[in-house]
Amino acid sequence: MPRFLPPSQAFPGGNMKENTVPAMGRMKASLALVLLTGLMLTGCGGKQAATQPTGTPTATAVSQTTETVVVPAVVNLTLDKAKEQLEKLGFTVEAVDSAKGKSIILKSNWQVISQDPANGAQAAKGSTVHLGVKNLDDVAAEKAAAEKAAAAKVAAEQAAAAKASAEKAAADKAAADQAAAAKAAADQAARDAAAKAAADQAAQQAAKAPAVTVPNVGGAIICSDGYVWPSTTRQGACSKHGGIAK
Repeated sequence: MPRFLPPSQAFPGGNMKENTVPAMGRMKASLALVLLTGLMLTGCGGKQAATQPTGTPTATAVSQTTETVVVPAVVNLTLDKAKEQLEKLGFTVEAVDSAKGKSIILKSNWQVISQDPANGAQAAKGSTVHLGVKNLDDVAAEKAAAEKAAAAKVAAEQAAAAKASAEKAAADKAAADQAAAAKAAADQAARDAAAKAAADQAAQQAAKAPAVTVPNVGGAIICSDGYVWPSTTRQGACSKHGGIAK
């Protein structure tokens, strides 16, 4: 803002009356200039304030598209081949010995036994595929042990089958022998019954037959069926011949 000096300082030693009118004109002109400048500044500030956005600008989100790739199946491959295949597709490979925690040196000596993400999954290009691997020596040892166990199982099953077959054969023979013994006993019982029936029938016929008088020669005992008891002892005489004849 312009600084105005008193007339005594502005016109030292001069005539006050002569310089009063010009000085007042210059003062009015200066005040008018100051007011005009202030109005211009105020107007510009208001216009600037009117054009200033009232809210915080919102950033426009820019979508970024990440390329995805289908993860191939690498289980049972050697680590070197699995790594080569995955890296060709843009993946990073991380492999660890998930069985014994050994250090991986020669990748061709290791076999992949697990993978994450799994085969067929969609994964971002450049992401890491984690592989669990096992040393081929351990794989061979486990395979041999599995084959040995399988052979032992087959042998045990065959032995069990042979034992079961032998036991069945023994049981079948025992059953056949028992059946044969039962049949023999039944046949014998039938024969005994037939013999008894024949004897009973003979006894009945003998009882119905007329008594035959047989001369008592020399004191011998005559049985009911005419048999001559070759003894004079009566005890047990003619027991199988219908008794002693009357």
